[in-house]
Amino acid sequence: MGPRGLPLMVLLMVVAAGLLAVTLWLWPVLARRGAAAVALRLGLLVALQASVLGVVFVSVNRTYEFYASWSDLLGTDHSAAQVVAARPGGTGAVTAGQASPVTTLASSPVMAPGARRDLVGRLAEVRVAGPVSGITATGHVYLPPGYSPHSRPLPVIVVISRQAGSGAASYGARQVAAVAAAQIRAGRLAPAIIAVLSPAVGGRADQGCLDAPGGPQAATFFSQDLPEALTRAYHALPGPAGWAVLGGAGGGYCALQLATAPSGQFAVAAAAPGTYAVPPGRRGTAGPGLRRQDDLLWRLRNWPPPPVRVLFAGPGRPQQFTSLARPPMTVASTGLAAGPQALAPVLDWIGHALAAGA
Repeated sequence: MGPRGLPLMVLLMVVAAGLLAVTLWLWPVLARRGAAAVALRLGLLVALQASVLGVVFVSVNRTYEFYASWSDLLGTDHSAAQVVAARPGGTGAVTAGQASPVTTLASSPVMAPGARRDLVGRLAEVRVAGPVSGITATGHVYLPPGYSPHSRPLPVIVVISRQAGSGAASYGARQVAAVAAAQIRAGRLAPAIIAVLSPAVGGRADQGCLDAPGGPQAATFFSQDLPEALTRAYHALPGPAGWAVLGGAGGGYCALQLATAPSGQFAVAAAAPGTYAVPPGRRGTAGPGLRRQDDLLWRLRNWPPPPVRVLFAGPGRPQQFTSLARPPMTVASTGLAAGPQALAPVLDWIGHALAAGA
């Protein structure tokens, strides 16, 4: 009987009911004076409370799966977590003897709002290790309902946002999962794997998802390590056709920088309107050549246009960015107000853009 088992919960319920019945039956006897009677009353009440709390614990653990075994609960399980997953193209799974770059720290179900409260996917807190960049970052991964390592490969949407930011478009992982689940359930968004991370990976301040000379290699992490890790850990479509990036609060520059980078990992990008001439957190990378490349408008003027679809969602008009875009790059914009209310249609647009490019 593990900490998630139904037999344990039934046993604790029977024990709690029995202790309550015994306490009520013997209360006239227990009400007598004396140290023995007081100790017996106290013992029965403590046992009753413990059994009731045990029922609550097992019920909550069965729902949210905090502890899978007694060794996990007691902290005696020191084995490394493994994620069973398919390799790109369905060539096989990550075996128990092969270290996975994605470690699942916790997992909880995503429930649909309303009276039915249907299960509409799972949200996992994960740790992603990047061997190329040397960055290890913590984030969340949403898996849609019906996901299976043996089902057809799914597209991936990477959401980069300050989850605790003050901006109107600060997307938290649970918010993203809930909105995506609702859109998938309504048939407006095709099932997709969604990863939510902060732009400040590597425990540093937001550097615009750029590779800093002598510092964090954030661009390498997002364009190489993260796609490789998610593709190994989950049954995902290979990039770039199956990959999109969405910039929330603090992540707009990241999204467009990654979408216009030579790596070509992402085919679709969405962000709020802006000039994006200077990366957030600093005035630019050391050296005039690198500083010019940090100016996304300079990139559009001087680099070959990438085959990427871009959506600007929010107030304002990205006239400079739009005027510099050339085929095969396409740019669209919508006047939707920034914030949670715009997240659903933006996700829908990303899903349609990925399907159109597949």
